[in-house]
Amino acid sequence: MSSSTTPVFILHWNRPEECLRTVNAFRVQQLPLDIRVIDNASEPAAIQALTQTLPSDVKLIQMTENRGWGGAFNVVLRKWLQTEGGELCFISAHDALPASGSLPMLVASMQADSSLGIVCPEYGESVVPRFSHLRYVRIMPVRRRTSGTVESVDLPNGTLLLFRRQCLEEIGLFDERYFAYGDEHEIGLRARRHHWKVAIVWGSVVLNPGTWTASTTRSYLFTRNSLLIIRSYAGWWAAILRLLLMAPKTLLMWIAPPKDGFPFSARARLAGMHDFILGRFGAPPDLGK
Repeated sequence: MSSSTTPVFILHWNRPEECLRTVNAFRVQQLPLDIRVIDNASEPAAIQALTQTLPSDVKLIQMTENRGWGGAFNVVLRKWLQTEGGELCFISAHDALPASGSLPMLVASMQADSSLGIVCPEYGESVVPRFSHLRYVRIMPVRRRTSGTVESVDLPNGTLLLFRRQCLEEIGLFDERYFAYGDEHEIGLRARRHHWKVAIVWGSVVLNPGTWTASTTRSYLFTRNSLLIIRSYAGWWAAILRLLLMAPKTLLMWIAPPKDGFPFSARARLAGMHDFILGRFGAPPDLGK
Protein backbone atom coordinates (compact mmCIF):
# COMPACT_ATOMS: atom_id res chain seq x y z
CA MET A 1 0.00 0.00 0.00
CA SER A 2 1.30 3.45 -0.88
CA SER A 3 1.94 5.76 2.07
CA SER A 4 -0.28 8.32 0.30
CA THR A 5 -3.35 6.10 0.47
CA THR A 6 -5.59 5.57 3.49
CA PRO A 7 -6.73 2.01 4.21
CA VAL A 8 -10.46 1.27 4.45
CA PHE A 9 -11.62 -1.93 6.14
CA ILE A 10 -15.25 -2.81 5.36
CA LEU A 11 -16.75 -5.63 7.41
CA HIS A 12 -19.11 -7.87 5.44
CA TRP A 13 -21.50 -10.60 6.56
CA ASN A 14 -24.02 -12.15 4.17
CA ARG A 15 -25.06 -8.93 2.39
CA PRO A 16 -23.04 -8.82 -0.88
CA GLU A 17 -25.30 -6.31 -2.67
CA GLU A 18 -25.20 -3.83 0.19
CA CYS A 19 -21.46 -4.31 0.51
CA LEU A 20 -20.89 -3.56 -3.17
CA ARG A 21 -22.90 -0.33 -2.85
CA THR A 22 -20.73 0.64 0.11
CA VAL A 23 -17.53 -0.14 -1.78
CA ASN A 24 -18.70 2.02 -4.69
CA ALA A 25 -19.64 4.86 -2.33
CA PHE A 26 -16.07 4.82 -1.01
CA ARG A 27 -14.55 4.62 -4.49
CA VAL A 28 -16.10 7.92 -5.61
CA GLN A 29 -14.75 9.89 -2.65
CA GLN A 30 -12.12 12.45 -3.59
CA LEU A 31 -9.45 10.64 -1.60
CA PRO A 32 -6.82 7.99 -2.42
CA LEU A 33 -8.03 4.86 -0.62
CA ASP A 34 -6.91 1.26 -0.29
CA ILE A 35 -10.23 -0.58 0.12
CA ARG A 36 -10.35 -4.04 1.68
CA VAL A 37 -13.44 -6.09 2.46
CA ILE A 38 -13.29 -8.35 5.51
CA ASP A 39 -15.72 -11.24 5.17
CA ASN A 40 -16.83 -12.50 8.57
CA ALA A 41 -17.44 -16.15 7.58
CA SER A 42 -20.49 -15.55 5.37
CA GLU A 43 -22.50 -18.28 3.70
CA PRO A 44 -20.84 -19.73 0.57
CA ALA A 45 -23.42 -18.17 -1.77
CA ALA A 46 -22.80 -14.71 -0.30
CA ILE A 47 -19.03 -15.09 -0.61
CA GLN A 48 -19.38 -16.22 -4.22
CA ALA A 49 -21.61 -13.26 -5.09
CA LEU A 50 -19.21 -10.88 -3.39
CA THR A 51 -16.17 -12.36 -5.13
CA GLN A 52 -17.84 -12.03 -8.53
CA THR A 53 -18.85 -8.39 -8.10
CA LEU A 54 -16.03 -6.71 -6.20
CA PRO A 55 -13.79 -4.46 -8.33
CA SER A 56 -10.42 -6.01 -9.07
CA ASP A 57 -8.53 -3.43 -6.99
CA VAL A 58 -10.50 -4.25 -3.83
CA LYS A 59 -8.93 -6.99 -1.73
CA LEU A 60 -11.15 -9.61 -0.06
CA ILE A 61 -9.94 -10.98 3.27
CA GLN A 62 -11.87 -14.02 4.51
CA MET A 63 -12.28 -15.02 8.15
CA THR A 64 -12.66 -18.72 8.94
CA GLU A 65 -15.22 -17.97 11.67
CA ASN A 66 -17.57 -15.16 12.59
CA ARG A 67 -15.46 -13.15 15.01
CA GLY A 68 -18.00 -10.37 15.57
CA TRP A 69 -17.47 -6.69 14.85
CA GLY A 70 -14.50 -5.97 17.06
CA GLY A 71 -12.87 -9.37 16.72
CA ALA A 72 -12.79 -9.25 12.91
CA PHE A 73 -11.55 -5.68 12.80
CA ASN A 74 -8.87 -6.47 15.38
CA VAL A 75 -7.30 -8.99 12.99
CA VAL A 76 -6.74 -6.41 10.27
CA LEU A 77 -6.08 -3.45 12.56
CA ARG A 78 -3.39 -5.41 14.39
CA LYS A 79 -1.69 -6.20 11.07
CA TRP A 80 -1.99 -2.56 9.99
CA LEU A 81 -0.33 -1.35 13.17
CA GLN A 82 2.45 -3.93 13.01
CA THR A 83 3.35 -4.04 9.33
CA GLU A 84 2.01 -1.03 7.45
CA GLY A 85 2.59 2.70 7.40
CA GLY A 86 0.22 5.62 7.44
CA GLU A 87 -1.31 7.63 10.24
CA LEU A 88 -5.02 7.09 9.59
CA CYS A 89 -7.37 4.21 8.84
CA PHE A 90 -11.13 3.85 8.21
CA ILE A 91 -13.39 1.05 9.35
CA SER A 92 -16.93 0.67 8.06
CA ALA A 93 -20.05 -1.46 8.18
CA HIS A 94 -20.99 -3.21 4.94
CA ASP A 95 -24.06 -1.01 4.48
CA ALA A 96 -22.56 2.41 5.23
CA LEU A 97 -23.13 4.97 2.48
CA PRO A 98 -20.94 8.05 2.93
CA ALA A 99 -22.16 11.12 1.05
CA SER A 100 -19.92 12.70 -1.55
CA GLY A 101 -17.01 14.55 0.03
CA SER A 102 -17.62 13.12 3.49
CA LEU A 103 -14.38 11.18 3.87
CA PRO A 104 -12.05 14.07 2.95
CA MET A 105 -13.77 16.12 5.66
CA LEU A 106 -12.98 13.45 8.25
CA VAL A 107 -9.34 13.26 7.16
CA ALA A 108 -9.01 17.07 7.15
CA SER A 109 -10.32 17.24 10.72
CA MET A 110 -7.66 14.76 11.89
CA GLN A 111 -4.91 16.61 10.06
CA ALA A 112 -5.95 19.90 11.66
CA ASP A 113 -6.00 18.62 15.26
CA SER A 114 -3.48 16.05 16.46
CA SER A 115 -5.44 15.52 19.69
CA LEU A 116 -8.29 13.85 17.78
CA GLY A 117 -8.07 10.08 18.13
CA ILE A 118 -11.40 9.00 16.59
CA VAL A 119 -13.77 10.90 14.32
CA CYS A 120 -17.02 9.89 12.67
CA PRO A 121 -19.63 11.40 10.36
CA GLU A 122 -23.11 12.48 11.34
CA TYR A 123 -26.30 10.71 10.26
CA GLY A 124 -27.89 13.76 8.65
CA GLU A 125 -29.91 14.55 11.77
CA SER A 126 -29.39 17.27 14.37
CA VAL A 127 -28.49 14.92 17.21
CA VAL A 128 -25.42 13.83 19.14
CA PRO A 129 -24.79 10.67 21.22
CA ARG A 130 -24.26 11.09 24.97
CA PHE A 131 -23.22 8.51 27.53
CA SER A 132 -25.61 8.09 30.44
CA HIS A 133 -24.42 6.35 33.62
CA LEU A 134 -27.81 4.67 33.83
CA ARG A 135 -29.41 4.69 30.39
CA TYR A 136 -26.25 3.91 28.34
CA VAL A 137 -26.48 5.93 25.10
CA ARG A 138 -28.86 8.86 24.79
CA ILE A 139 -29.42 10.44 21.39
CA MET A 140 -29.80 14.12 22.20
CA PRO A 141 -31.30 16.73 19.86
CA VAL A 142 -29.12 19.80 19.32
CA ARG A 143 -29.08 22.93 17.22
CA ARG A 144 -27.59 22.06 13.85
CA ARG A 145 -23.93 23.02 13.55
CA THR A 146 -22.24 24.67 10.59
CA SER A 147 -20.81 22.25 8.06
CA GLY A 148 -17.19 21.50 8.93
CA THR A 149 -17.68 21.94 12.68
CA VAL A 150 -15.78 19.31 14.65
CA GLU A 151 -17.70 18.61 17.84
CA SER A 152 -16.36 16.53 20.71
CA VAL A 153 -18.78 13.82 21.83
CA ASP A 154 -18.85 11.20 24.57
CA LEU A 155 -18.78 8.33 22.11
CA PRO A 156 -18.85 7.97 18.32
CA ASN A 157 -21.47 6.82 15.87
CA GLY A 158 -20.31 3.32 15.01
CA THR A 159 -21.21 2.89 11.33
CA LEU A 160 -18.06 4.51 9.98
CA LEU A 161 -14.99 5.51 11.99
CA LEU A 162 -11.61 7.07 11.25
CA PHE A 163 -8.83 6.10 13.68
CA ARG A 164 -5.47 7.69 14.35
CA ARG A 165 -2.66 5.15 14.59
CA GLN A 166 -1.14 6.70 17.72
CA CYS A 167 -4.49 6.54 19.49
CA LEU A 168 -4.92 2.80 18.83
CA GLU A 169 -1.31 2.12 19.77
CA GLU A 170 -1.94 3.77 23.12
CA ILE A 171 -5.45 2.55 24.02
CA GLY A 172 -5.51 -0.86 22.32
CA LEU A 173 -8.02 -2.38 19.93
CA PHE A 174 -11.67 -3.42 20.30
CA ASP A 175 -12.80 -5.24 23.44
CA GLU A 176 -13.88 -8.61 22.05
CA ARG A 177 -16.14 -9.39 24.99
CA TYR A 178 -18.83 -7.31 23.28
CA PHE A 179 -18.80 -9.26 19.99
CA ALA A 180 -21.09 -6.63 18.41
CA TYR A 181 -23.22 -3.64 19.44
CA GLY A 182 -21.41 -1.57 22.02
CA ASP A 183 -17.77 -2.25 21.22
CA GLU A 184 -17.59 0.85 19.01
CA HIS A 185 -18.93 2.95 21.89
CA GLU A 186 -16.56 1.35 24.39
CA ILE A 187 -13.47 2.15 22.33
CA GLY A 188 -14.61 5.77 22.12
CA LEU A 189 -15.06 6.00 25.89
CA ARG A 190 -11.68 4.35 26.36
CA ALA A 191 -10.04 6.87 24.02
CA ARG A 192 -11.52 9.73 26.05
CA ARG A 193 -10.31 8.10 29.26
CA HIS A 194 -6.82 8.25 27.76
CA HIS A 195 -7.31 11.95 26.95
CA TRP A 196 -7.91 11.57 23.23
CA LYS A 197 -10.70 13.58 21.63
CA VAL A 198 -13.61 11.76 19.99
CA ALA A 199 -15.64 13.88 17.60
CA ILE A 200 -18.41 14.12 15.02
CA VAL A 201 -17.66 16.14 11.91
CA TRP A 202 -20.78 18.02 10.87
CA GLY A 203 -21.41 18.06 7.14
CA SER A 204 -19.73 14.70 6.74
CA VAL A 205 -22.77 12.45 6.40
CA VAL A 206 -23.21 8.68 6.31
CA LEU A 207 -26.44 6.78 5.76
CA ASN A 208 -27.01 3.41 7.40
CA PRO A 209 -30.10 1.96 5.68
CA GLY A 210 -30.82 -0.84 8.12
CA THR A 211 -29.79 -3.96 9.97
CA TRP A 212 -30.40 -7.61 9.15
CA THR A 213 -29.33 -9.08 12.48
CA ALA A 214 -32.10 -11.07 14.16
CA SER A 215 -34.12 -9.04 16.68
CA THR A 216 -33.48 -11.60 19.42
CA THR A 217 -29.70 -11.35 18.90
CA ARG A 218 -29.77 -7.57 19.01
CA SER A 219 -32.00 -7.57 22.09
CA TYR A 220 -29.60 -9.93 23.86
CA LEU A 221 -26.47 -8.01 22.89
CA PHE A 222 -27.94 -4.58 23.67
CA THR A 223 -28.96 -5.83 27.12
CA ARG A 224 -25.77 -7.64 28.06
CA ASN A 225 -23.37 -5.13 26.53
CA SER A 226 -25.08 -2.05 27.93
CA LEU A 227 -24.64 -3.51 31.41
CA LEU A 228 -21.00 -4.30 30.69
CA ILE A 229 -20.18 -0.82 29.41
CA ILE A 230 -21.98 0.86 32.32
CA ARG A 231 -20.12 -1.34 34.80
CA SER A 232 -16.83 -0.44 33.08
CA TYR A 233 -17.38 3.32 32.87
CA ALA A 234 -19.86 4.15 35.63
CA GLY A 235 -19.17 1.44 38.19
CA TRP A 236 -20.85 -1.61 39.67
CA TRP A 237 -23.55 0.33 41.50
CA ALA A 238 -24.72 1.95 38.27
CA ALA A 239 -24.80 -1.44 36.54
CA ILE A 240 -26.74 -3.01 39.40
CA LEU A 241 -29.26 -0.17 39.38
CA ARG A 242 -29.71 -0.50 35.62
CA LEU A 243 -30.17 -4.24 36.03
CA LEU A 244 -32.84 -3.72 38.70
CA LEU A 245 -34.68 -1.29 36.44
CA MET A 246 -34.42 -3.51 33.36
CA ALA A 247 -36.27 -6.46 34.92
CA PRO A 248 -39.66 -4.74 35.49
CA LYS A 249 -39.29 -2.80 32.22
CA THR A 250 -38.87 -6.10 30.39
CA LEU A 251 -42.14 -7.31 31.91
CA LEU A 252 -43.92 -4.12 30.86
CA MET A 253 -42.54 -4.39 27.32
CA TRP A 254 -43.66 -8.02 27.16
CA ILE A 255 -47.20 -6.98 28.14
CA ALA A 256 -47.21 -3.97 25.79
CA PRO A 257 -44.65 -4.68 23.01
CA PRO A 258 -42.75 -1.68 21.61
CA LYS A 259 -43.37 -0.36 18.13
CA ASP A 260 -42.20 -2.25 15.06
CA GLY A 261 -38.47 -2.07 14.42
CA PHE A 262 -37.44 -1.96 18.08
CA PRO A 263 -35.27 -5.02 18.83
CA PHE A 264 -37.18 -6.59 21.71
CA SER A 265 -37.41 -10.14 22.98
CA ALA A 266 -38.22 -10.75 26.63
CA ARG A 267 -36.43 -14.09 26.49
CA ALA A 268 -33.33 -12.52 24.94
CA ARG A 269 -33.26 -9.65 27.42
CA LEU A 270 -33.48 -12.04 30.35
CA ALA A 271 -30.71 -14.15 28.82
CA GLY A 272 -28.58 -11.03 28.43
CA MET A 273 -29.08 -10.07 32.07
CA HIS A 274 -28.36 -13.64 33.17
CA ASP A 275 -25.13 -13.87 31.18
CA PHE A 276 -23.94 -10.46 32.39
CA ILE A 277 -24.35 -11.60 36.00
CA LEU A 278 -22.43 -14.81 35.26
CA GLY A 279 -19.71 -13.01 33.31
CA ARG A 280 -20.49 -14.74 30.02
CA PHE A 281 -19.38 -12.57 27.12
CA GLY A 282 -18.28 -12.98 23.50
CA ALA A 283 -20.46 -14.53 20.80
CA PRO A 284 -24.19 -14.60 21.69
CA PRO A 285 -26.04 -17.88 22.22
CA ASP A 286 -28.44 -19.14 19.56
CA LEU A 287 -31.78 -17.73 20.68
CA GLY A 288 -33.70 -18.30 17.47
CA LYS A 289 -35.67 -15.55 15.74
